[in-house]
Amino acid sequence: DFDGYNGAILLENGGGKTVFIQTAIQAILPHSDMGERKIRETLSLEGSPCHIAIEWILNDRPRRYALTAVTLFLNNNKLDSYKYVYEYMYNDEHRIENLPFVKVGADGRKRPADKGEINEYYQYMKQNYMMAETFKTIAEFHKYIEENFKIIPSEWKNIASINATEGGVEGFFEGCSTTRQLVDKLLI
Repeated sequence: DFDGYNGAILLENGGGKTVFIQTAIQAILPHSDMGERKIRETLSLEGSPCHIAIEWILNDRPRRYALTAVTLFLNNNKLDSYKYVYEYMYNDEHRIENLPFVKVGADGRKRPADKGEINEYYQYMKQNYMMAETFKTIAEFHKYIEENFKIIPSEWKNIASINATEGGVEGFFEGCSTTRQLVDKLLI
Protein backbone atom coordinates (compact mmCIF):
# COMPACT_ATOMS: atom_id res chain seq x y z
CA ASP A 1 0.00 0.00 0.00
CA PHE A 2 1.95 3.02 -1.29
CA ASP A 3 -0.90 5.47 -0.49
CA GLY A 4 0.04 7.72 -3.40
CA TYR A 5 3.76 7.79 -2.67
CA ASN A 6 6.42 6.59 -5.06
CA GLY A 7 7.75 3.15 -4.34
CA ALA A 8 9.89 0.40 -5.76
CA ILE A 9 9.49 -3.35 -5.87
CA LEU A 10 12.83 -5.11 -6.14
CA LEU A 11 12.91 -8.74 -7.20
CA GLU A 12 15.71 -10.87 -8.58
CA ASN A 13 15.58 -12.32 -12.10
CA GLY A 14 12.68 -14.76 -12.30
CA GLY A 15 11.08 -13.22 -9.20
CA GLY A 16 7.87 -12.21 -10.99
CA LYS A 17 8.38 -8.57 -12.02
CA THR A 18 7.02 -9.08 -15.54
CA VAL A 19 4.11 -11.17 -14.26
CA PHE A 20 3.31 -8.41 -11.75
CA ILE A 21 3.43 -5.65 -14.41
CA GLN A 22 1.44 -7.70 -16.93
CA THR A 23 -1.20 -8.49 -14.33
CA ALA A 24 -1.48 -4.89 -13.07
CA ILE A 25 -1.73 -3.55 -16.62
CA GLN A 26 -4.90 -5.61 -17.12
CA ALA A 27 -6.77 -3.09 -14.94
CA ILE A 28 -6.03 -0.47 -17.63
CA LEU A 29 -5.41 -2.53 -20.79
CA PRO A 30 -7.58 -5.65 -20.50
CA HIS A 31 -6.39 -8.69 -22.51
CA SER A 32 -2.87 -7.22 -22.95
CA ASP A 33 0.04 -9.48 -23.72
CA MET A 34 3.62 -8.46 -23.04
CA GLY A 35 5.88 -9.46 -25.88
CA GLU A 36 5.70 -13.22 -26.21
CA ARG A 37 3.86 -13.61 -22.87
CA LYS A 38 0.17 -14.19 -23.48
CA ILE A 39 -2.03 -13.18 -20.54
CA ARG A 40 -4.13 -16.34 -20.79
CA GLU A 41 -0.92 -18.36 -20.37
CA THR A 42 0.40 -16.15 -17.55
CA LEU A 43 -2.76 -16.44 -15.45
CA SER A 44 -4.59 -19.64 -14.63
CA LEU A 45 -8.09 -19.03 -15.98
CA GLU A 46 -9.35 -22.61 -16.24
CA GLY A 47 -12.06 -23.11 -13.64
CA SER A 48 -12.16 -19.63 -12.14
CA PRO A 49 -11.72 -16.03 -13.25
CA CYS A 50 -8.93 -13.64 -12.32
CA HIS A 51 -9.97 -10.39 -10.62
CA ILE A 52 -7.61 -7.40 -10.87
CA ALA A 53 -8.25 -3.94 -9.41
CA ILE A 54 -6.23 -0.76 -8.93
CA GLU A 55 -7.20 2.17 -6.76
CA TRP A 56 -6.14 5.58 -8.08
CA ILE A 57 -5.99 8.80 -6.05
CA LEU A 58 -7.86 11.47 -8.03
CA ASN A 59 -7.70 14.24 -5.43
CA ASP A 60 -5.83 14.57 -2.17
CA ARG A 61 -7.99 17.06 -0.27
CA PRO A 62 -10.66 15.92 0.04
CA ARG A 63 -9.38 12.41 -0.71
CA ARG A 64 -11.19 11.02 -3.76
CA TYR A 65 -10.45 7.71 -5.46
CA ALA A 66 -11.13 5.93 -8.72
CA LEU A 67 -11.16 2.18 -9.00
CA THR A 68 -10.52 0.30 -12.23
CA ALA A 69 -11.30 -3.40 -12.06
CA VAL A 70 -11.19 -6.12 -14.67
CA THR A 71 -12.31 -9.71 -14.29
CA LEU A 72 -10.70 -11.99 -16.87
CA PHE A 73 -12.22 -15.36 -17.73
CA LEU A 74 -12.50 -17.88 -20.54
CA ASN A 75 -15.72 -17.91 -22.56
CA ASN A 76 -15.89 -20.76 -25.10
CA ASN A 77 -12.10 -21.06 -24.73
CA LYS A 78 -11.63 -17.37 -25.68
CA LEU A 79 -10.43 -14.63 -23.36
CA ASP A 80 -13.27 -12.39 -22.18
CA SER A 81 -13.68 -9.85 -19.39
CA TYR A 82 -15.90 -7.65 -17.29
CA LYS A 83 -14.72 -4.06 -17.02
CA TYR A 84 -15.81 -1.95 -14.06
CA VAL A 85 -15.03 1.49 -12.60
CA TYR A 86 -16.15 3.21 -9.44
CA GLU A 87 -15.37 6.68 -8.08
CA TYR A 88 -15.60 7.26 -4.34
CA MET A 89 -14.52 9.24 -1.30
CA TYR A 90 -12.37 8.14 1.62
CA ASN A 91 -13.71 5.20 3.66
CA ASP A 92 -16.49 4.33 1.17
CA GLU A 93 -18.10 0.96 1.96
CA HIS A 94 -17.39 -0.23 -1.62
CA ARG A 95 -13.68 0.72 -1.68
CA ILE A 96 -11.04 -1.63 -3.07
CA GLU A 97 -10.58 -3.57 0.18
CA ASN A 98 -14.25 -4.55 0.18
CA LEU A 99 -14.57 -5.83 -3.38
CA PRO A 100 -16.14 -9.30 -3.19
CA PHE A 101 -13.37 -11.04 -5.15
CA VAL A 102 -13.21 -13.78 -2.52
CA LYS A 103 -16.17 -15.80 -1.26
CA VAL A 104 -16.44 -18.18 1.68
CA GLY A 105 -17.94 -21.53 0.73
CA ALA A 106 -20.35 -23.62 2.79
CA ASP A 107 -17.34 -25.57 4.09
CA GLY A 108 -15.77 -22.35 5.42
CA ARG A 109 -12.96 -22.30 2.86
CA LYS A 110 -12.21 -19.25 0.74
CA ARG A 111 -12.50 -19.36 -3.04
CA PRO A 112 -12.42 -16.82 -5.87
CA ALA A 113 -15.80 -15.32 -6.73
CA ASP A 114 -17.00 -16.90 -9.95
CA LYS A 115 -17.74 -14.75 -13.00
CA GLY A 116 -21.50 -14.80 -12.32
CA GLU A 117 -21.09 -13.62 -8.73
CA ILE A 118 -18.76 -10.77 -9.62
CA ASN A 119 -20.91 -9.72 -12.57
CA GLU A 120 -23.92 -9.55 -10.23
CA TYR A 121 -21.92 -7.26 -7.95
CA TYR A 122 -20.78 -5.02 -10.83
CA GLN A 123 -24.36 -4.78 -12.14
CA TYR A 124 -25.74 -4.07 -8.65
CA MET A 125 -23.23 -1.25 -8.23
CA LYS A 126 -24.04 0.22 -11.66
CA GLN A 127 -27.78 0.19 -10.92
CA ASN A 128 -27.51 1.61 -7.41
CA TYR A 129 -24.52 3.96 -7.45
CA MET A 130 -24.21 6.85 -9.85
CA MET A 131 -20.39 6.68 -9.86
CA ALA A 132 -20.19 2.99 -10.81
CA GLU A 133 -20.01 1.96 -14.44
CA THR A 134 -19.51 -1.20 -16.51
CA PHE A 135 -18.49 -1.49 -20.15
CA LYS A 136 -19.23 -3.91 -22.97
CA THR A 137 -16.07 -3.07 -24.93
CA ILE A 138 -12.48 -2.25 -24.12
CA ALA A 139 -12.76 0.87 -26.31
CA GLU A 140 -15.66 2.19 -24.15
CA PHE A 141 -13.66 1.41 -20.99
CA HIS A 142 -10.58 3.24 -22.35
CA LYS A 143 -12.60 6.28 -23.38
CA TYR A 144 -14.20 6.52 -19.94
CA ILE A 145 -11.01 6.19 -17.87
CA GLU A 146 -9.21 8.70 -20.07
CA GLU A 147 -11.99 11.30 -19.98
CA ASN A 148 -12.98 10.86 -16.33
CA PHE A 149 -9.81 9.77 -14.53
CA LYS A 150 -7.08 11.05 -16.90
CA ILE A 151 -5.65 7.52 -17.12
CA ILE A 152 -4.27 7.50 -20.67
CA PRO A 153 -4.30 3.99 -22.20
CA SER A 154 -1.77 4.91 -24.91
CA GLU A 155 0.77 5.84 -22.21
CA TRP A 156 0.21 2.48 -20.53
CA LYS A 157 0.72 0.75 -23.89
CA ASN A 158 4.16 2.39 -23.95
CA ILE A 159 4.86 1.05 -20.46
CA ALA A 160 3.79 -2.42 -21.60
CA SER A 161 6.02 -2.11 -24.67
CA ILE A 162 9.04 -1.11 -22.57
CA ASN A 163 8.46 -4.03 -20.20
CA ALA A 164 7.80 -6.58 -22.96
CA THR A 165 11.48 -7.53 -23.23
CA GLU A 166 14.58 -7.40 -21.08
CA GLY A 167 16.22 -4.08 -21.86
CA GLY A 168 13.08 -2.91 -23.66
CA VAL A 169 13.69 0.68 -22.57
CA GLU A 170 16.60 0.99 -25.05
CA GLY A 171 14.39 -0.18 -27.92
CA PHE A 172 11.67 2.26 -26.90
CA PHE A 173 14.03 5.23 -27.24
CA GLU A 174 15.98 3.94 -30.28
CA GLY A 175 14.23 6.14 -32.86
CA CYS A 176 15.02 9.37 -31.01
CA SER A 177 17.45 11.47 -33.06
CA THR A 178 16.55 14.87 -31.58
CA THR A 179 16.14 16.22 -28.08
CA ARG A 180 12.49 17.01 -28.88
CA GLN A 181 11.76 13.36 -29.79
CA LEU A 182 13.45 12.19 -26.59
CA VAL A 183 11.44 14.63 -24.42
CA ASP A 184 8.20 13.64 -26.16
CA LYS A 185 8.87 9.95 -25.45
CA LEU A 186 9.87 10.67 -21.85
CA LEU A 187 6.49 12.27 -21.15
CA ILE A 188 4.62 8.99 -20.76
